[in-house]
Amino acid sequence: MQQGETKGTVLLKNADDLLNYTTGEEDKFEGFIKKLAEAGVNCVVCQGSMSELAVHFFEKYKIMAVKIMSKWELKRVGRACGATPIVKLECPTPDEMGYADEVNFQEISSTWCTVFRRDQEENKMATIVLRGSTQAQLDDIERAIDNGVNAIKSLIRDARLVPGAGATEMYIANEIQKFAKQQPGLDQYAVEKFGASFEVIPRILAENAGLKAETILANMYAKVNDSNEFGIDVRDGEVKNANEAEILDSLEAKSWALKLAFDVCLTLLKVDQIIMSKPAGGPNSKAAEQVRRPDGY
Repeated sequence: MQQGETKGTVLLKNADDLLNYTTGEEDKFEGFIKKLAEAGVNCVVCQGSMSELAVHFFEKYKIMAVKIMSKWELKRVGRACGATPIVKLECPTPDEMGYADEVNFQEISSTWCTVFRRDQEENKMATIVLRGSTQAQLDDIERAIDNGVNAIKSLIRDARLVPGAGATEMYIANEIQKFAKQQPGLDQYAVEKFGASFEVIPRILAENAGLKAETILANMYAKVNDSNEFGIDVRDGEVKNANEAEILDSLEAKSWALKLAFDVCLTLLKVDQIIMSKPAGGPNSKAAEQVRRPDGY
């Protein structure tokens, strides 16, 4: 701590008062860190700056001190080690202290890292170290792992699955277009176009796989009346049963994607919300206005 919680005034009359004042502060600090050592603490993780007095006593009692500037990283370390962050300057209880098998400072791919290793069954966190030749490759791998972890989290909350590979979107598109033909007047054209917009998912899947999107969509429309499980398998470019091919999507992720897409459509169609395109600001925007001709061009 750099200062106390409350402001106070200390009157020093001679040199002995000054020496006793600093000595009392040192004794108080040493007593706190001595309690940590007696409680079995051999590593302290704190946020923000660390005074030289604290570093001195940590060194005296052979306690490793780690300084982390981010409070999110501090919470992450606490969760990984089973520790509770405390804000009071007192010795933590055994329940508040965490445990790690090893805390060391090592080099990983030319980057020095402080590694907290805890090999326990009840671990709630893990760190995956990625290695790659280019930054683009690392970004792709990180995105793939992030998608996989989030898919598992979604399935834990809701384990229901729907046919993937564009089969669900193609079935919705077919049903909406059937519904559009039953509508009177000009509304059927708007409903039909809304249903056709669902074709974008299988179309993008086909184009990304280097296949002919129009041919794939035609084959899927031909089979969508028989079943709602036929989608595009990008491995061989064939339209097949998604359930038999084990190509499935999370129902929760699919439903939220559709809900958010519908919200965007409704926002654009509402009259009370206006989305305007404005020129980007910057140092050249005002200069461009000054050089305009009087006629506005």
